[in-house]
Amino acid sequence: MKHFIILAFMLGLFSSCSNYHKNALVAIPSPSINLSPIEADISVNKNQTLEGISTTTIVLGIFKSSDNKFADVYIPGQVGSLEKQAAIYKALEGTEFDVLVNPQYIVEIEKGFLSKKITAKVVGYGGKIMIK
Repeated sequence: MKHFIILAFMLGLFSSCSNYHKNALVAIPSPSINLSPIEADISVNKNQTLEGISTTTIVLGIFKSSDNKFADVYIPGQVGSLEKQAAIYKALEGTEFDVLVNPQYIVEIEKGFLSKKITAKVVGYGGKIMIK
């Protein structure tokens, strides 16, 4: 038994964990972009509200079921941002509108024993961008 403990100790000394890390310099092209302001008007339809709902279900913290189409907008915050983007996409999908004006969000989080469900609902007015 004494030899086994010494052998295990020696194997522990000679074995080690190692990390392999490789760095490389990246050449970033610097394209020239004209940042002059674009003059545009937004026509808002206040007679009709648009609504979209997106739900994400996470089971066991690993398996995730959610939408795969999102609006290309920045939404601050951590909880429900992807769901909010998907809800905006669903609200604008199939309409002639370009943007959602004055969006109001409701985010609900339901936690179960082995699952978590995040639902985001958005309501707002549709807006059409008209470039001058």
